[in-house]
Formats: sequence, C-alpha cells, structure tokens
Amino acid sequence: MTPTDLVEEALQRIAASSSLNAVTEVFAEEALAEAKLHTRQGPLAGLPILVKDMVRVKGHRTTFGSRLFVNAPHDIDDDIALARLRAAGAIVIGRTNTPEFGSVGYTANDLYGVTRNPWGATYSPGGSSGGSAAALAAGLAPLATTSDGGGSVRAPASFCGLVGHKPTFGAIGRNYLPRWIEFSTQGATASTVDDVVLQLEVMSGPGRGDFLSLAPGSIRLQGALPRKVLAVRTFRSDVDSDVEENFERTLSALEASGIVVERTDSPTDNAAVTDWFTISSAELAQSLSSISDRANELTEYNQFNLKYGLNISLDAYLTASRRRHELSARFDDVLGDDCVIVVPTVNCRSFPAEGPLPVDVGAVVRDRTVAYNCTDASFTGHPATSVPMGLDTHGVPTGLQIIAPRFRDDLALGLARHLEMVQPWPLVAPGFSVFAP
Repeated sequence: MTPTDLVEEALQRIAASSSLNAVTEVFAEEALAEAKLHTRQGPLAGLPILVKDMVRVKGHRTTFGSRLFVNAPHDIDDDIALARLRAAGAIVIGRTNTPEFGSVGYTANDLYGVTRNPWGATYSPGGSSGGSAAALAAGLAPLATTSDGGGSVRAPASFCGLVGHKPTFGAIGRNYLPRWIEFSTQGATASTVDDVVLQLEVMSGPGRGDFLSLAPGSIRLQGALPRKVLAVRTFRSDVDSDVEENFERTLSALEASGIVVERTDSPTDNAAVTDWFTISSAELAQSLSSISDRANELTEYNQFNLKYGLNISLDAYLTASRRRHELSARFDDVLGDDCVIVVPTVNCRSFPAEGPLPVDVGAVVRDRTVAYNCTDASFTGHPATSVPMGLDTHGVPTGLQIIAPRFRDDLALGLARHLEMVQPWPLVAPGFSVFAP
C-alpha cells in the first residue's frame, strides 16, 4: 500500500457515501499531491485524516458550520493538535460537518445541512463531532478529528458505536483559544481503544500561549484497571429502558470478568448542566460580540443561545464558576486515586437526525437537561471514555461512559480495553466495511 492508495480509497468511499453528509469539503488534489511525495515516516504515515470544521487547517477556511464564516479568510496555520497529527504522517483529505460552533448535541446547521448516522440514516450521530463519528463508523477514513466541550467526543462515539476519549483537561494544548475557554479540548475517536491511545500519544503536550495546558507527561495513557468500578444509573432524572438494559448487561459482564462493581448515588445532578450552559452561553456570546448585528444569520438554536448568553449577569457567571469548583472537588473525593465511575454516556435512545435533543426520557417529560450524562466531566475536567454497550430499540448503538480521576486517563482507557475483550463490538456500521484499500 502507498499513501496514494490510501488517499484514493478514502476519496472513493466519501463520494460513495455522500448521502450521510458527514464530509462537507474534500481536498482531493492537495491530498493526492501530498501523498505522492510522502516520506512514509511516522506512526500515522500516509493515513488520510478528516478534520472537524472547528479545527483550523492551514490554507483552508474554517467555517465552524456557520454562514457567518462562509467567506472568512483562509487559516494561516494548523491547530496544534492537527499539526502534530500531520507531523506523525497523516494526510488531510477534507472537512467533516458540525453543528454551528459545536453548540448542540446533534449535527445540523443552516450552512451544510443534516448529518446522518450510518447505523440508521433517519437518526442522529450526535454532536458536535457527529460528522467525524459518522465518517469513522462508515469506514470513510481511518482518522478523523473530534473535540469536546460538553460531550462532543463521547456522545457521537456512543451513537456511532465507537470509542471516544476526552482527556484530562489541559492534556492537549491549544494554540487558538476556543469559544468555550475552559471546556473545549481535542479528543480522540476510533473503532478500537488502541487507535484512540495512538492518537492521544501523538496529540498530547502543551500549547503555545495556552495557560491551561499541562506539562508533558502529566497524564497516563497506557491502560490500567481500576481498583473498583462505581456504577451510577444516571446523572440526570431518568434513562430510557433499553439504554438501562444495556447498562445492566454490561455491568454483569464486568462482574463476571472479575471486576469489582459497586452501586452508588450520583455525585452530580441537573444543576451541573444549567451551570455549564450559563458559562458556555456567556462565552459564546462574548466571542460573537463583533458580529452580533448578524445574529439573524445564525442557525436557530444559536439565535437562542446568543440571546440567552447576552443576558447573563456577572454574578450568575461567577456563581456558576464557584459551583464548578465544588462539583470538581466532589468528583475528586468519590474517585480517589484508583476508582472510576461508569454511567450511560447518553440517557436517551437515538433520535431524529434533524434534532432536537429529546426532552422526554424514561418517565421524565419536558426536561431540557435530561438527554446527556456528558456535561459533568467537561465541567470538572476529568478524563472520560465512551465505549459501545449494545444497541437501542432502533438498532443504533448506546455507550458506556467511564470517568476516571484527573490525570489517570489510563484507568478509563484500561477499563475500555478490558470491555473490548469481554464484550467486543463491530468496527463499522452494518453495510459498511472497515477502511482498507
């Protein structure tokens, strides 16, 4: 196989699966030219990579899924995580879809439209990394970037039957501050735990100017098993019955394999979602202040987010930040140095690709916070991995979220690898094939 073989195969697969709308732009000529001259060096030598449209790519435009940036200047350099992936040998072949500014949990926007799940085209791949997750689940490319500010790595991994890891906050430095300064980080998504770890090894390290990035070697990545698994039914008000059945079956599989599982109450509640939304909406509104006169061009959900964010008081913002510290400390106390929490990644079964997020889950109705259990680990900065745990009643994957102590990414990834052996999952969605030329 040559890099050209790999790039040509990816381009053909993307064209054949255009109905998914996972890929919004293809850099065919540029990628083929790079492949032809590739040195075939590095741990990712010659592998095609798709880039979420929230990550800067030198020489190309980042639209953030927004009509506001459709004519923005081309990027003058790469985001640092992408630069590291390129330095490891990856070849950028195109862009994947994202909700506008990554601000909702499904992948649709007014610029590029709706992305569909390879496991069921009427259903959502989640968000905001839904384009990348759909592309990986369909085998369109071996690599695709994903990022997470409130669940945007883990929820798409859950809905698409993939492994998705959000590292300890600060592990992957940034050369551009995101709109959500203290929430957003690059993560890694793939069909296997080993592929996720490889990407994390390549991307990890501090970023120029990133005052929140960690020193090299601050986190552990090579898998280790936790002393105990703390099982929480849900962080929210309820969970759909088919999701809960998969959760219980997975807990039984862990216990049968020798893992100590202890049932425990949730260390968090719906207030964490409200506080996260307060901070994230205020930061989104501030980041768009220079173009607020064009608010009518935003996708409808962001018109609401902008209006809400502009009305948040300084007192409300700082109160939410103080409660964030309290919640982080509570997670630290519960996890200790060597335990993990497991909880369904998402409480709801799969929902329509066009959105919105469900507000009726289990016995709970009209609750805007109920759908996802992801926000909390973004709020506290703890590492978290989602792994497949069976299908819902629609035939779409569900996920188990593993939250580990800060800096102990190895415990989340280690339990994920253990589950990969105990309860294996398909590498791609039905009807698609694992990437190979």
